[in-house]
Amino acid sequence: MSLKQINFPIKLNFFKKLFLLTIGIVFLTIITSFIFNSFFLDKFYIYRKKQSIIEIRNNIIKLIDDRDKLENYIYFAEDNFGVKIDLNFMQNNRSHMNNNKKIYNSLKLNESTFKIGEVDGTSGVMFIRYYEKLNNGYMLSIRSSMAVIAKHIHDIFIFNLFTAFFSLFVSGILVSIFSKKINRNIMYLKNSAKKIARLEYPDNIKLSSGDELEELAQSLNEMSKELSFAIENLKLFVSNASHELKTPISVLCLYSQALARDNVPSERKKEYYKTMLEKSLEMRTLTESLLTLSKINSPDYKLTTQQINLENMIKSSLEQFDYIEFEKNINVITNFSNIEVNGDYNLLKIAINNLVQNMLKYAPDESNVEIFLENGTLIFKNIITTEVNKKTTDLFEPFQRGENALDKNTEGSGLGLSLVKKILELHRFNFDLKIENNYFIFKILIKKPD
Repeated sequence: MSLKQINFPIKLNFFKKLFLLTIGIVFLTIITSFIFNSFFLDKFYIYRKKQSIIEIRNNIIKLIDDRDKLENYIYFAEDNFGVKIDLNFMQNNRSHMNNNKKIYNSLKLNESTFKIGEVDGTSGVMFIRYYEKLNNGYMLSIRSSMAVIAKHIHDIFIFNLFTAFFSLFVSGILVSIFSKKINRNIMYLKNSAKKIARLEYPDNIKLSSGDELEELAQSLNEMSKELSFAIENLKLFVSNASHELKTPISVLCLYSQALARDNVPSERKKEYYKTMLEKSLEMRTLTESLLTLSKINSPDYKLTTQQINLENMIKSSLEQFDYIEFEKNINVITNFSNIEVNGDYNLLKIAINNLVQNMLKYAPDESNVEIFLENGTLIFKNIITTEVNKKTTDLFEPFQRGENALDKNTEGSGLGLSLVKKILELHRFNFDLKIENNYFIFKILIKKPD
């Protein structure tokens, strides 16, 4: 059985985990302190005592030729450092030196040694002693009692025990307050995320914690707004697409049922077939536009670029829609040559086709339309017969059409400019749409190939 398959019956929330983790760290610190005190405190004390004795010894060596200063220093050191100092020329109150002749005799000149043990073997008091054979027959002995360390270890243990309980108590209170605050913020973010998952989109997700949780709240707030906007646009898009498809589908169903029941007079069957073909083509165009718009809106979509002659592409598009030109008796005025760009051929073809088709479709009968190049800017210009009350930015939204498009004889789904906008943005071409003096003017700043 793997660890992933084990179901633990106890589930800890973030507050409990943080509380237990902090208390555990404090407890581990205290235990570590106890262990170090138990095993290393006496060794550290002996090491420090040895360092102190060596320092006293060095000062005695410096003053050994000045007896008065030496005696004053010895009394000072014995009083302040808690040591006992003996030199062989000071016979008064130094009788114990005779008991250590074996140690001195074993030492060479300028050789020293430390001994730890009882002085007489019966008192039970441990001493740390330093012996050294100096020049000119001097014998130096410095000893210090270690009884103080045993007493202090007990005191240190009591003090550490008190400190441990106090630290655990204070840490528990502080961690409880801190972790509850963090847990409250996390629960707030969790509930906000649940609302977003339920498509409720809270308006204002805000924290003032001054840390990463505040940044997370800002990110969730931005995500909520973006998702809300995207979902609303998606609903509107689906609604509009359904509406656009509903009419041709209804016509196809009604006409096909009438033809299947043989309720259509022979002289009108051709008219029915023609209408059904037009509606089928209209549905095909709409679905192709929807698929293209969906494809290029994908975040991982990549352009397939090549060098393209826009002059040939525009001329080909004009030929493709010349039936509109002839039907409405429109005069097309062109003035451009050798327009070379780098881009995706298929997408730019869709953009040019939509611009040319819209220009011809929405221009009034027997009017002029212009396509020309001016200062590196390709311009599509046609006159319009009705005033456009919408903002030009609104015309780039899917299924948005101008007032002249409401004419039942003017076909279209309102996806053309949406496709043009997205394609030009993918190519990073600057563009602009203006409606001035009853003229519809679309400009594209041409980027020359590298």
